[in-house]
Amino acid sequence: MSEARTRILDAARALFLSGGAGAVTMRSVAERVGVTATALYRHFENKDELLGEVINAGFRGFGGYLYRALQGATPQERLQRSGQAYLDFALEQPEMYRTIFMSTRPAEACTAREPSMDATFRFLVDRVRECIQQGALRQDEPEDVALFIWAHVHGLVSLYLTGASGQTEQEFRETYRRSVERLFSGLSP
Repeated sequence: MSEARTRILDAARALFLSGGAGAVTMRSVAERVGVTATALYRHFENKDELLGEVINAGFRGFGGYLYRALQGATPQERLQRSGQAYLDFALEQPEMYRTIFMSTRPAEACTAREPSMDATFRFLVDRVRECIQQGALRQDEPEDVALFIWAHVHGLVSLYLTGASGQTEQEFRETYRRSVERLFSGLSP
């Protein structure tokens, strides 16, 4: 990716986080980057393409964290590592986490999920399915269980990132670990 394209995406992400999709205009991004609005069109066809790329770049980064979990030797270890990867991504890349999981998207973006978002959710579904097949989790619909797990870890991380948990990072990591351990225990057969 070119340096100019990276700067454009960084500026668009910052505007998106501070003011939502409405704050991201080709003009506002250009001003932040220090170029003319016309120059942006060499890299992106329009605002929708730019916003889509901001979101997809975030999910690709998130996917990179998740795929490390495949080093686990068992389905249960891969699922546990997935939860740890989720936490690591959120704490190491909080701005990107907020972009993809805590920012309101334009209505048209909500009607069709981004392919990279689907890929990361499918990754979790696959880990859950493996655990169900192995007997580490009770029989249930893998998609439902994956959504339940995602809601749980997202809720925890959101409480921390917004300051609502009132914990240091070390304290929160321990709270997260214990909470996820209890969650998986409750999902056991």
